[in-house]
Amino acid sequence: SALSRFGVIYVMTHDSIGLGEDGPTHQPVEMLESLRSTPNCIVYRPADSNETVAAYQTAMTKTTTPTVICCSRSTVPALENSDVEKAMKGAYVAVESETPDLVLIGTGSEVGPCV
Repeated sequence: SALSRFGVIYVMTHDSIGLGEDGPTHQPVEMLESLRSTPNCIVYRPADSNETVAAYQTAMTKTTTPTVICCSRSTVPALENSDVEKAMKGAYVAVESETPDLVLIGTGSEVGPCV
């Protein structure tokens, strides 16, 4: 669909680097690397419900670009500073600090434990 320029929405489930209660994930993390390196393909790995809304809203406006939304099977908490508008722009700072000692970068269900 990326080469043919189709505006398809793919929803992938069971995305996580963690071990679930019923065993390993069904979607290896290597899939994300492959999808992100595909030209003309948008990949979202939402960290909460606001980011999932942003992924769907973006996907609905892309008529010539496929969108892949990689969702976790786990229940993820709403992030305090998450925002649909910020998520639609791509990466954003979840917790602001004037003088950070450490910068953590995360996507998907791993953002919650990072913050």
